[in-house]
Amino acid sequence: MNQRIFDLLESTNLNWNVSKEPLISSIDNAQTNAYGVFKQTSRQFLGAVGERYSVMQNHQLAESLLLASDNIGVTFTRGGELNRGQRVYLQAQLPDEHIGKSDIKRYITALNSHDGSTAISFGSSNTVVICNNTFFRAYRAMSKFKHSINALERIKDLANDMNKAILSDTRLIDNFKLMDSTPLKDEWVQKVINKVFDVEHDALPNNLSTRKKNQIDSFVGALDTEIKLEGNTAWGLFNAVTRYTNHISAPKSDVAKTDYIMNGNGYKLSNMTYELLMEIIDDKAVAYN
Repeated sequence: MNQRIFDLLESTNLNWNVSKEPLISSIDNAQTNAYGVFKQTSRQFLGAVGERYSVMQNHQLAESLLLASDNIGVTFTRGGELNRGQRVYLQAQLPDEHIGKSDIKRYITALNSHDGSTAISFGSSNTVVICNNTFFRAYRAMSKFKHSINALERIKDLANDMNKAILSDTRLIDNFKLMDSTPLKDEWVQKVINKVFDVEHDALPNNLSTRKKNQIDSFVGALDTEIKLEGNTAWGLFNAVTRYTNHISAPKSDVAKTDYIMNGNGYKLSNMTYELLMEIIDDKAVAYN
């Protein structure tokens, strides 16, 4: 392993390998058709896979991404694990953008799973600096990583996918700017509340649980803060949801919070809101795929 790969893995706490091992029946100790994937050092069980599943070690992912990114002028410098290693990610920074009242930190994110759930895929991670709200948008897997092709073809595939992801992120930024230029209407707030908190459109406050009322009150407070920061726009409303998912409903630990935003319910709620707002202003929206 060369120094560049080693440094990236060390700085992202991804310098570990996994093993694929046959699973044994607890009834008769017979070997099953399933295999388990484990962290080699801690023996953490990551998931059950089939015989045809091929492990891609973190160092292989890092090497491939570093070589591919050299061809398109970005550098992978950040990363980590999700759900105790079931998924891992590496990130390359893109140039900052400015939307509303704040700079946006942009990253292309490469994801790989060790539980067999997904192929290598890419996404966008965008953080609004003024309020430190992060929105993660996953893009469908573009070209599946093929272990049967040679390394050069693999690198070309990854570079091509990264270029597609960068284009998708540019279109995402265009839609953020569209949100910022779109004045907020009161009925949109109610639509978002109904969607995010699963409230019937004609539900009366007295029919809501105390927990749901408290969640909505917290969101309304987040909305008031974001409107003051970003203005009375669809962008302010969208940031109210990411403020809620990042700072109110998210777990307190940094690792658990990242998993919640990139893979858990925070990811679901933020993306649900993004899609709803794009439906509302669909006549002007820029497709992200």
